[in-house]
Parts: sequence; C-alpha cells; structure tokens
Amino acid sequence: MPVSGVLGRLLEYWHTLPRDAGAALPRKCVLHPTDLHELLPRISLMKRIDRYDVQVSMIGTSEDSLWQTPIAGINAFDLTTPNMRENTARLYEAILDQPSGVQMQETVMRRNGDSTEVESLYLPLADEIGAPTYIIGCSVYLKQPRYGRINDRLMLDHQKVSNIEFIDLGQGKPLVTFEKPAPRPRPVVESRWWDRFMPSKPRPGSDNLLDA
Repeated sequence: MPVSGVLGRLLEYWHTLPRDAGAALPRKCVLHPTDLHELLPRISLMKRIDRYDVQVSMIGTSEDSLWQTPIAGINAFDLTTPNMRENTARLYEAILDQPSGVQMQETVMRRNGDSTEVESLYLPLADEIGAPTYIIGCSVYLKQPRYGRINDRLMLDHQKVSNIEFIDLGQGKPLVTFEKPAPRPRPVVESRWWDRFMPSKPRPGSDNLLDA
C-alpha cells in the first residue's frame, strides 16, 4: 500500500524531525502541534507503560505546552478482546522495538454505531532519554461518510484488520507472526420490544373480505 494523502504527509513530517546524534528515533518533545495543522483532529498519541498497558490520548489542540504533560487516557488493551490481546501486544512491540512504521486497513465502529473502513499509520517516537516509548498515529476514512466530520473520533480496536504492512524506517522490517484468533460466536438476536405489537397471523390478501 503506498502511503499517500494525509498519512503520507505525516510520514514525511516524521522523517524531517531532528534526532540526537546516532539516534534512530526522534524524541516526542521535538513535535509541535502547530506543525501538523489539519492533521491534528486525526492524530492519536500512545505511551507504552508495559507490554499490556499502552495509554492512548486523542490530540486536538494547538497548545504546544500540552504535549509536554504526562499522557492521560485509556489503556488500548481495554478496547481489545482477549483473543486479540497477544496480537495487539506484538503489533506495538514491532513498532517500538524494531523500530518500524505500520500501515493498516481495518473495519471499525463509528460513534453512531455504523461500521466503516479506516486506514491508519503508526510511527514510533522516543521519550526524553531516547527510549522507544511513544507511538504517533493517524487514521482516515477510506470513504468519507456522507455526514462525517474531520474530527469524528475513531476508537480503533484492531479486531477486523484487512491489511497490514510494516514500513522500513532505516532499521528493517520486523518479522512478526500473528496468531489466528478463534472465530467469535455469532450473537443470538434477541426479541425486539415492539415484536409483541405485531400480528401473530399472516396479513390477509387484498382479495379477502373482512367482516365489519
């Protein structure tokens, strides 16, 4: 998949960020939200605390000072079902420990309950001492919903990934084997509350005469 459009601009910006001598990754502190302009509503920032604790914050501000504060958000694994927990951990490890970028296509749920196809780019960042700790992400609709907004927040859980490609950032691509999750049971449709008001017998045909 070629990285183009909004995601391509983020990748180009990442490559232009200054690095310490000999460092493979730029530090998070060199990012400035004002440099990202129209990308801001689509940007997420993740911080790895440990293997199963990756804190997520949505970025939607032009205040540079807010980038220096501790990340406060939800754990990405809180959005992940148990059968995808290990695959998600391997994904974040590949981004940070290789390090490498990753481009993904997946089906996600929008806030209104509809599903939609989304393309995302994730890139690694170092902390103040140079350790690979942060991941900056950007997600865009493959087909913009008719009434979608640029800042419609996307909660990505990586449950239905249709394509994934790692991006060589100068350290090669990781060799990652993802587990094939067991199929989830098909949910049983519950009775709808209005069903009790529906007739239990078929409706009569148009040629049937009804008694008054």
